[in-house]
Amino acid sequence: MDSSLKKQGFTLVEAVVTVALIAITASVASISWSGVVSASRHNDLVNGTHRLFATARSFAVHQGTLTTVCPLSAQLQCVDDWNQPVSVFPDMNNDKRPDSNKVHKVLELTKTGSHLFSRTAGRGYFQFSSDGMSHGTMGSLVACSRLNTAEFEMTYMAINIGGRLRSLRDKNRDGKITLPWGTIIKCPG
Repeated sequence: MDSSLKKQGFTLVEAVVTVALIAITASVASISWSGVVSASRHNDLVNGTHRLFATARSFAVHQGTLTTVCPLSAQLQCVDDWNQPVSVFPDMNNDKRPDSNKVHKVLELTKTGSHLFSRTAGRGYFQFSSDGMSHGTMGSLVACSRLNTAEFEMTYMAINIGGRLRSLRDKNRDGKITLPWGTIIKCPG
């Protein structure tokens, strides 16, 4: 037999080492992949909230009417649960209910693992006047997404008097943001 011909294939040791390396690489990738997915989900929540508020402000200006943004109950009344679908609707009589039951836009902002909390002194709604300015008192929203057992993605979004949303992000992922005036905001629960 010709000894110069090499046998083709893997030995058992080579196959076991290859499978072990693939398993280790896959486990490391899945751990980091879940963090990427969670961070992406949080970015979607924050960007979706910004888009919804920009849509509401634009609607108020173009329709020339008071516009309310809030989650609605089955009875079409504003409720303070921002993990429900959020609605944008005309509210000329300022009763926090859609005029003629007409809702301009409904968007489900939160996904699994993400939560949105309002800081509106119990009101649970935001309003824009026909000039695009914030109507009534301002407020804010806090977006929280758990990355793992110890880390959160957290964003504080405040609406200013001009009707624009500004954001502050928790850079160290500890679930706390210190606002410029010293107040500490935490992810509830």
